[in-house]
Amino acid sequence: MVKRRYVTAPILGLAGAAIALSVPAYADADDPLSGSTTAIFLGGTGMPSPSTAYVETAESLYLKPLGFADAASICDMVFSVPCDAPLQALTTPEVFEFGPSSLQGEADLIAAVEAEYATGAISAEHPLTIFAYSQSAILASAAEKVLSATIPQDDLHFVFIGDASDANGIATNIYADLVQLFGGGTTGTDITDFLLKAINEDQFAPGGLLAGDTPNDLYPTTIYDINTDGVSDWQEVWDTTINNGGSPLEALGNGLYHFFTTHVEYLGLTPEEIASGVTTTDGLTTTITIPDGSDPGAIINDTTALLSAFSHGLVDSGGITALLATIQDLFDPNYF
Repeated sequence: MVKRRYVTAPILGLAGAAIALSVPAYADADDPLSGSTTAIFLGGTGMPSPSTAYVETAESLYLKPLGFADAASICDMVFSVPCDAPLQALTTPEVFEFGPSSLQGEADLIAAVEAEYATGAISAEHPLTIFAYSQSAILASAAEKVLSATIPQDDLHFVFIGDASDANGIATNIYADLVQLFGGGTTGTDITDFLLKAINEDQFAPGGLLAGDTPNDLYPTTIYDINTDGVSDWQEVWDTTINNGGSPLEALGNGLYHFFTTHVEYLGLTPEEIASGVTTTDGLTTTITIPDGSDPGAIINDTTALLSAFSHGLVDSGGITALLATIQDLFDPNYF
């Protein structure tokens, strides 16, 4: 049993709601994680310290189907120091002010991966897997660029769910959408620049440290995306609203709705729902798009997925810690 460094009470109690996480056979799928026996797990926004349930769910649903070696033990990394289990939970800030939090998390991940690599246990035959969700996919995408200077391409593999730095993601599109929301042109640009700087999120402005897409030419990366996810598919939701005659304000509302619903479902999906995904490849990046909503072939039970996610690590991965850190960050400009 993994021993947590601290215990966070769940926001919603759903004891006994866990579902079986049997892993189906994927006869036609490649096994990009074949040979990988060690993985580092990062949480999403509001989930700074991945819980046992989070790690077990992520491994079962998203890593094992890609060929990751069966592992039974989990440990918590202390800062960036590798621990003695194959499944290692890394604490990163994951506060609700994404920009500063992601930059600190990027530094934490780089230190952790470099420390793991320094043990000599990582190689092309036994690559290290990094699993990230939402905000941590932003910081991991940025970390790839730094890590590629010293760690060979075949020695790392990234697996993302709800990737905010996807080409359709909120991190890569929010600037242009806010400009449109505020009227476009010089006025919209000026208001957007002022707003992002005021809330310390100008890392997502053009040329910002977190404005780039997830690289498709540095490390093998597998991205799971639920169609209409309000984070990884933010721009599709926005564009669909506008193209159907909606206003930018309506597009913002629809995007936020899917932010707090569809984006939360990943940890509550079934293996069959994930297996319904359609695979596309761009360079070293493989994206598995899972149909949802009105998509042809959609099979996700959204209500069940949302409820199941709560018992699979969504609310016991340090949410109170993240909330308190967010409050401190808002009142202390030197917090990060």
